[in-house]
Amino acid sequence: MSTPARRQYLEIKTQYPDTLLAYQVGDFFEFFDDDAKIASADLQIVLTSRSYGENERVPLAGVPLHALDAYLARLVARGRRVAVCEQVSAPGRGLVERAVTRILSPGVLTDPGMLAAGRDNLLAAVAFQRDTRRNGAPHAGVAWVEATTGAFACAQFAADGEDALLAELQRLAPAEILLAKGSGEDNADSWRSFVTTECPPNYFEAESARIRLCRHFGVASLAAFGCDQAPLAISAAGAILAYLERMNPALLPLLTGLRTYDPRGHVEIDGRTWRALEVLEPATHGGQAGGARLLHTLDQTRTAPGARLLRRTLTQPLKDRAVLEERLDAIAELRSDAALREQLGALLDGAPDLERLTARIVQGAAYPREVLALASGLARTPALRSALKRCSSSGLKQLASSLDSCDEARDLIERAIEDPQAGTGRLLRPGYSSELDALASSASEAKRWIAALEQSERERTGVKSLRVGYNKVFGYYIEVSKPNLSRVPDNYQRRQTLANGERYITDELREREGIVLNAEEKIAALERDLYLAALREVAGYQARLRGTASALAQLDVWLALAEVAAARGYTRPELSDDATLEISGGRHPIVEATLDGIEFTANDLALSSDEDAVGPRAILLTGPNMAGKSTYLRQVALITLMAQIGSFVPAEHAHVGLVDRIFTRVGADDDLARGMSTFMLEMVETAYILRHATPRSLIILDEVGRGTSALDGLALARAVIEHLHDTVCPRTLFATHYHELAGLAETLPRLRVFQMAVAERDGEAVFLHRVEPGASNISYGIQVARMAGLPASVTTRARSLLDERAVGQWIAEPPTQYRAESTSTITITPEEREISLALASLNVAATTPMEAINLLYSLQQRALLALQGTEARS
Repeated sequence: MSTPARRQYLEIKTQYPDTLLAYQVGDFFEFFDDDAKIASADLQIVLTSRSYGENERVPLAGVPLHALDAYLARLVARGRRVAVCEQVSAPGRGLVERAVTRILSPGVLTDPGMLAAGRDNLLAAVAFQRDTRRNGAPHAGVAWVEATTGAFACAQFAADGEDALLAELQRLAPAEILLAKGSGEDNADSWRSFVTTECPPNYFEAESARIRLCRHFGVASLAAFGCDQAPLAISAAGAILAYLERMNPALLPLLTGLRTYDPRGHVEIDGRTWRALEVLEPATHGGQAGGARLLHTLDQTRTAPGARLLRRTLTQPLKDRAVLEERLDAIAELRSDAALREQLGALLDGAPDLERLTARIVQGAAYPREVLALASGLARTPALRSALKRCSSSGLKQLASSLDSCDEARDLIERAIEDPQAGTGRLLRPGYSSELDALASSASEAKRWIAALEQSERERTGVKSLRVGYNKVFGYYIEVSKPNLSRVPDNYQRRQTLANGERYITDELREREGIVLNAEEKIAALERDLYLAALREVAGYQARLRGTASALAQLDVWLALAEVAAARGYTRPELSDDATLEISGGRHPIVEATLDGIEFTANDLALSSDEDAVGPRAILLTGPNMAGKSTYLRQVALITLMAQIGSFVPAEHAHVGLVDRIFTRVGADDDLARGMSTFMLEMVETAYILRHATPRSLIILDEVGRGTSALDGLALARAVIEHLHDTVCPRTLFATHYHELAGLAETLPRLRVFQMAVAERDGEAVFLHRVEPGASNISYGIQVARMAGLPASVTTRARSLLDERAVGQWIAEPPTQYRAESTSTITITPEEREISLALASLNVAATTPMEAINLLYSLQQRALLALQGTEARS
């Protein structure tokens, strides 16, 4: 038979079956049963047990009440949902009442202590088309909300939009994704990298979602929000509302609008490309959050909203040239005026997070210091507006008009909210409420009388040790020690007996006590009501406050980009709608920023996928490892990306024909959990590029075909280049160690071959990091191996094996017992040696019939060329 406390827990737990329940027991919050095992493992706390009835011993793990939030943050960071069940009645006789007061999940966190100030915390929902067989039916809808700011948006993806949906989710990087129960089973691999929460299917039912949204916004139709004809977007947005109603209804007032957007307005970039280009995080595993990445390189923002907006801007490169030019105009004006940058920077330094402070006020959760911080931030806007009004660019002028100091809200805050540093212990200022002031005055008068009582009673009784005190159980009292009990006046009434004396009360003290205690109780209740009313009044200005917060964040981002451009010599890119990409003196922004004063070797580029253009469509880049091929490839992609967020770029000059997608295939990762070897993953990624690239795309390929045999890899690499050149026609950079591919330039008219320049000094390779025309035919692998720290004996042996005679003996020459008896000297040409080496290195047992046919054909062609060369020489 379970105890009453156990039955109470189980009753509450049944309401939250898929959520960890933190259950308050005195000064601790306990987790029970399976929740305890999970919490113990995640938090590294002791798992113990306790008896809750006959033959019922229950696992539990607990955390102290004062440290609860820190532990909750760790659980939520691991993707857990936690319901906090608190004691809502005072301990006494009988069972303490308990109730769930808040539910935390990764996507609905709002506590500043649990969030990173510089990044959004998104809750997303994805609704799928149930009948995928319908021709032309949309594939899916996505919606997301930022719970700390109230931003709410949705989009719908076409029938062939599965890859686009995944790319959008990788761009958004939501903290939590809502899925209808069972909807993610068909493609479970796609969701492995996300924290997902399964919801009841009725959350996503289209008509219910539409009704829910209309009711929330108080409208009859969703046409004004642009999603009326996007049923799957509506389903996803409606699911978010249903989830918030369940998890945290206090967030609903923040959702004052719904923005419908078209994902095709952004340059499509998949998760692999974000990682390869190190836009948000370093590419190396285990890299530090502040390590080498484009975000870190460009982030000179001074405010938390600015930092979040910069991150969003980097992940939303645009295809709209008009918007980009407006951004560039604003940054150009700021870059050219150092005095203006200094003035604006000083005004933004230390500015509070108006976005999240506004949200906290709307929820009624803001502390007085947070409300006063909002007023402090608003006080900066008049000076900022005055400085921006003198600007000429349309973007900066628009920001000036959007900076609303919201004087009514600021005046209310300054009149109403008491500064915690004043030390009064009050929420509200004197003079804000006459009723509150009257109560406070009567309490203060009674307290002054009590404070003076001790001295007056000492004088009246002659007891110098007499003391007036207070405790929560007995209230106010007059304490007299035992030796002085004979001097106690007749009007003293015994209240408590102590070992060393007695405590008394008088009628007058009881009267004043009643005034103080009643007044304090009334003051606390009235002050709390008035404080929340003041927050609601300030919340009434949330639209204007959000507008100002948005303008401040945008100014912060543009100012940061202007600061970086001025400090590092970035130039304004020339944008166009053609398919040309020309860069003079281009530099890698991340590498350059880490060189610490060492000059970066700049390089040029010219590409075009227009049929009537003169420049090449594709570049084949050869050269050894460590020479800078990957740096060059990535810098081209990063310059393009920076141009399409409206930033200045690290180049002397850049003409950027806007791209629709950026693809990369770099690195040698695997995905063994999905049964993919390094080579298989390489081929999957290459296939994705070939099937989705358009003539407006930019493609970066680094060492395609290296994960298999040399002949297979060479054949695949050549076929990929030919397909891109002849069929897709995008702007392509293809880095390779297959020197044989350089000959393709003779048959592919829009392909150009370049190499990374290398100089040899005393047998050592000196990498010049300079791109120049021509093909490299040396890999310098042994030099690189020596630089990597291979033992000298190994590199020396490898060098000897590369010697012409040693190679002949090692591979080309047959064993002694098979050598011809003839002692005549046979002269072997270089062409014949290459053919012999290819045959000698062939693993016959592992060669398939098709590979053998291809090899035989390749050797035949090379033999014919060798014969032709011999005849020509003779």
